[in-house]
Amino acid sequence: MKKLYFLFVLMGLAAVLMACEDNTPAVAISVGDVCQQEAGTKVAATGYLSLPTYITCTNHRCEISLHNQEEHVFVELAGYDQPTNNQFKLPPDQYTETDLSFVLADGTAGDQTTSVKITGPVRKPSENVCYLEVHAIERP
Repeated sequence: MKKLYFLFVLMGLAAVLMACEDNTPAVAISVGDVCQQEAGTKVAATGYLSLPTYITCTNHRCEISLHNQEEHVFVELAGYDQPTNNQFKLPPDQYTETDLSFVLADGTAGDQTTSVKITGPVRKPSENVCYLEVHAIERP
């Protein structure tokens, strides 16, 4: 009887968590407009990912660049040696722009020449800092 009760409690908790899931559609914007949005706004911006001169990572969350012809913004993306969907491969210590490799949401590989749509919330940890937290990397 206790196992059955536990199962019902677990199912109820799962239902509550699913109801809390954010299904808000992303606002399509240009790369240059990311930092003009309110913190927490879910956006979708199209461009190309690239490795900056120096990569900063904390707990596998790394900042790389999303750019188009005129503008760029930093994006926070999970980086691992063996990346899975929506993650990038950590480059070697001495890297070039061609060392960028990532996995799109559909499981296919991408590089610096792959046009992508990045979806996620805008983060503004301070008055002068803004970046896009990557929840999905897709083809436009």
